[in-house]
Amino acid sequence: MGSRAESEYRYEKLTWPEINDAVGARQVCILPCGAIEQHGHHLPLDVDLVCPAEIARGTGERMPDKVLVLPTVSYGYTGHVMDFPGTINTHYETFIRQVLDITKSLAYHGFKKIILLNGHGSNMPPLDLACRRANIETDANVALTSWWNLTAVDPEFMKTWRESGFPGGCAHSGEAETSMALHMNADLIQMDQAVNEGIKFHEHNSLYQWVDLWAAGPVAVKSWTSEYTESGVCGDALLATPEKGRLLFDEAVKNLIGSSDEFYTREVMTRKDHHTAQPLSDLPG
Repeated sequence: MGSRAESEYRYEKLTWPEINDAVGARQVCILPCGAIEQHGHHLPLDVDLVCPAEIARGTGERMPDKVLVLPTVSYGYTGHVMDFPGTINTHYETFIRQVLDITKSLAYHGFKKIILLNGHGSNMPPLDLACRRANIETDANVALTSWWNLTAVDPEFMKTWRESGFPGGCAHSGEAETSMALHMNADLIQMDQAVNEGIKFHEHNSLYQWVDLWAAGPVAVKSWTSEYTESGVCGDALLATPEKGRLLFDEAVKNLIGSSDEFYTREVMTRKDHHTAQPLSDLPG
């Protein structure tokens, strides 16, 4: 009889002997990372949790013999959004430390491949640092992506669903996130409260400062969210539909499966120290 690790993708549902089996099978660990953050008057606070968690779940269900999905890291870096009630902030150092501790624990148990799957835009800078540190401080290979980047593999895909203007129509709580929410949690979405609100700094038509979920201008002013949106929405939520959400969800799952499968089959990269004399001190930083 085979191990239950071949069919149970939920990390926390395995026993410790089954974790050993998963390590032996070289399974890839997927760690969804989200946030509790305002998403306007029409979306619940958990959008950035549900998106990566559900995409990871969809992936795990389809390839349980190759991936394990961990419980979602629920609290992220949201300090700039604290003018909107309900948002929960984690200090960036605390957030980095938590993610790093999780990845180092996985590496300690023997897992060699880990994917950080992000659902909140401002998590990316601290997650990048956590990913880099995990790769430096363990013998595992750690990769980082966000769910929306997984929908950008095919450059033609956006044309199949997007109606809102670029940039800005999908920046935050707009067409894309609202569509995803309608697909996954329609009963919780209050579309009668949805709005189309442009980002205030887009009024300047700047060549340099602009933002969308999939791209940003070459210059960014990292400021309070309340400086450039009244409702908390940055984009056109009125164009959202559950059908668009299904397309986005399926595309993200398809490409998380593809990247996980590629990661699974790839040899673990190894470091090569090019010093001719052995360093006598610890690595800086």
